[in-house]
Amino acid sequence: MPIQPNAESHCREDDPAGQPARRSARSAVVARYAGLAATTLMALLSWSVGALPWQQPHQLAAGAPMLPGLVWHRVGLGLWLVAMAVLVAAWWVLGREVRHRRVTPRAVIVTAALWAVPLLVAAPLASHDVYSYACQGQAYLAGADPYRVGPSALPCRWLTAVPPIWRGQPAPYGPVAVLVAAAAAHGSLLGAVAMLRFAAVAGLVLLAIGLPALAARCGARPATALWLGLANPVVLVHLVGGAHHDALTAGLVVAGLALVAGGRAVPGAAVVGVAVAVKATAVVVLPFAVLLAVVASRSASTRTVGHRWVRAMLAVGAAAAAAFTALTLAAGLDLGWTAALPVSHQPVSWMSPPSAVGAVVGAVVGGFSLSGVPASVEVARAVALYGALPAVLLALWWWAARSGNLRAVTAAAGAALAATVVLAPVVYPWYVVTPAAVLAAAASGRVVRAVAVVVGVLSFVVLPNSLNLAIVTRWPGVIAEVVALLALAVWAISRSRAASMGRTRQEAGASAVKR
Repeated sequence: MPIQPNAESHCREDDPAGQPARRSARSAVVARYAGLAATTLMALLSWSVGALPWQQPHQLAAGAPMLPGLVWHRVGLGLWLVAMAVLVAAWWVLGREVRHRRVTPRAVIVTAALWAVPLLVAAPLASHDVYSYACQGQAYLAGADPYRVGPSALPCRWLTAVPPIWRGQPAPYGPVAVLVAAAAAHGSLLGAVAMLRFAAVAGLVLLAIGLPALAARCGARPATALWLGLANPVVLVHLVGGAHHDALTAGLVVAGLALVAGGRAVPGAAVVGVAVAVKATAVVVLPFAVLLAVVASRSASTRTVGHRWVRAMLAVGAAAAAAFTALTLAAGLDLGWTAALPVSHQPVSWMSPPSAVGAVVGAVVGGFSLSGVPASVEVARAVALYGALPAVLLALWWWAARSGNLRAVTAAAGAALAATVVLAPVVYPWYVVTPAAVLAAAASGRVVRAVAVVVGVLSFVVLPNSLNLAIVTRWPGVIAEVVALLALAVWAISRSRAASMGRTRQEAGASAVKR
């Protein structure tokens, strides 16, 4: 559909006041087709500089046109970065028009779909995980337990496509992810990639449906929610291009929260239970789903507060547990996948703040190291995951419970999901999609802009061939990050003290007036 300004900003052609509206409409159209040109170039380049099979690049598609030689490969990576810059700029311009209410939610969905179309036929982008998924599905079909063996145990017939670091790694995803991988693990490797990408697109369809509904129930703007939660470059490149399971997780979480916020606690909690059966981090949403159910039932129920709480806890807990258990039993699997979750052996990168802090502490104590994972990093990761994360989640839940409104509870759920990323031992760009989507539907304008900046930066971190620049630049990155964290802590303490002194002066003034 063509992008046009909303009715209130539309003016006649002969009206000078209409010129800004016409310029904004042209800006949105230019952004739409500039983004399409960028993703088209990305799709073409993916067959030369994408995340092709590790040892045999032609294993994915024998006739794929590939740029020969190292020089052309570097040229391709340079062109990719140019295309990414164009896509981020187009997305940012679209966001400006959304912010000024010049673009409708439907237009944002159409633009996102248009940008995604070329990536549907691209080679896998920025990650080789899709090959691991296919091998995990193949192991499941062969009767092996993907939670206890890696792709090398079968061995998978596509084993050479998987990077060596992941060949012995069991699946860290839930039974739904394994069933999806098993459904894809038939025929050729190209067919498996296509099926996994189809599953990712299904998750994004859920996002396109759930985000406007959740935003409307929270009193937020659906167009803004869709711009940040659906149309962003990380969704396009990493979820469409990379075919990650996070697309299903994000879609199911948002759809489930939208149902609960709309007063349908049982089906909504069941949908969130399915999300947990894809990726474990979705479980942090359930306590906030209980709060949403309590708040949503407040106006429609004559029951006491205690009755509403009991009813909400039973409804959400039972529905989510039933969905998760049924899927686990249907797949014939167990909870073995949870043992593979804290992957601590991966290299240090500045995308994980706990890893950055641990690396700097280790460097101060024992000197810099370019290989292995220092003990200080392991300690910092453990403290963050098992100490700081539960404390943050509890504080967010308590704040949301005291707020008593749908928007604050939903924003707290998004913040809880963000905490699972920020405090994780390992972070990749696509991890931000689910928290960004939930925050997009409920957070304040300042938070939305901050998340958008983070998404824009993370779009460049991993190159299409899966080279992680956050690992390549680990030492400058971790030092800069720790300095920034210290500065933030000093600023927060100073602000807290200033606020406390202000309250003390006000109280002293009030006491003097009374005398």
